Amino acid sequence: MTGLRIERHGDRYVGMVTDGLIWEVSLADTGLPLDSSPFREEVVWEAARVVVIGAGDAVLFLELATGAIRKHVRLGDDLFGHLSIQDDALYVLGYTRVFAIGADLVTRWISDPLAVDGITGGEIVDGRLQVSAEMDPPGGWVDVELDPATGVELSRSVQN
Repeated sequence: MTGLRIERHGDRYVGMVTDGLIWEVSLADTGLPLDSSPFREEVVWEAARVVVIGAGDAVLFLELATGAIRKHVRLGDDLFGHLSIQDDALYVLGYTRVFAIGADLVTRWISDPLAVDGITGGEIVDGRLQVSAEMDPPGGWVDVELDPATGVELSRSVQN
C-alpha cells in the first residue's frame, strides 16, 4: 500500500492515504502495555506489509490495509528503544539487546546483552550491524558490531 501515512494521536494510530482515513487503532484496545511508554516509535515496513509500533516491552505489527493486529512480540525483561529496517530485516533495539525479525515476522535471533541502558544505531555497514550501546559510567557508550545473520557480537570498542 504505497503512500500510506501513519499519524499518532495520543494512544491512537491512524492509517491514511491521499484521499483519507483507511483505519484507526487504539493502543489501549490491544491489551499490550504500549500507550504509556516514554519511548514509542512507528514505521511502515512495506516488505512485510505491516505497520510496526514499538513501545514498552512489546512490538506490535498491524496489517497495512486494515490496521488489524497481525502479530505482537514481547521483549521479555527488555524494554523498547528504537526500530531499524535494514535489508530484509527489522531490528528492534531494546535497552539491553537487539531482536532481529524477518519480513515473515518470525524472530530470527535475539542478541546476548549488549548494553545496560539503551542501544541506538542499527545500520548495516560492510556486512555488519552497527549499534552503539550505553554502558553507563564508567563505560559510557561503546560501538558494537553484530553479525546480521546470527546476532553474534563481532567487535566492541569504546567511543572517543
